[in-house]
Amino acid sequence: MEKHSAFECVKSAPIFIGLDDETLKKLTTISTHQEYCPAGTTLYEAGSYVDRLLVVDKGRIKVYRLDEDGQEQILYFLDGHAVDSEAALFTNATHHNFAETVEDSLVCSIRKSDFQQLLEETPSLAVSIINAFGNRLTDLENRSARYGTLTAHDRLAQYLEDTAGQIGSRYFKLPLSKRDLANWLNITPETLSRQFSKLTQEGTIEMAGRMIRLL
Repeated sequence: MEKHSAFECVKSAPIFIGLDDETLKKLTTISTHQEYCPAGTTLYEAGSYVDRLLVVDKGRIKVYRLDEDGQEQILYFLDGHAVDSEAALFTNATHHNFAETVEDSLVCSIRKSDFQQLLEETPSLAVSIINAFGNRLTDLENRSARYGTLTAHDRLAQYLEDTAGQIGSRYFKLPLSKRDLANWLNITPETLSRQFSKLTQEGTIEMAGRMIRLL
């Protein structure tokens, strides 16, 4: 396994970008690193106490809620160096959602009590957290604006184009299972399968399993 640097892990987390090295070193001393969480591990569930900030070192985590029928509604995904549960650092709250690893993951964390003590000594941390909240809100608003008014066909096509842009290749492995992708796009798995078939028939994509080529 590649050697893990606690300092580099903390430094690379978006919420901590811009902090000086001395502050990052202090954060490193209160952080826990590379907790192994195999696929399917529940990191927290609705109603549980929010007691730590999470940093994804490697892997992918889905954050979702359950509707009245007990069906998953995916809110967002956390990939490498993403940060979740920022509220744990300065509120007494419970989780409203669930978080589960969708692939084998390594997760780092910082406990609320340790962070609050450090925050008293390093106010610049508060500015970074506010910026992170703003970025998260912007991302969710952009997703809603981009996908909300599209048909299922165009929603899937837009997702594939966005994914290709993020990865930097027109040929890639679908990051999500088809079940999770259907939830992400707020369509049924059956509708998703039909739309994949339609895009293939139109000559928009080539598909083999989870490998996608945009034509």
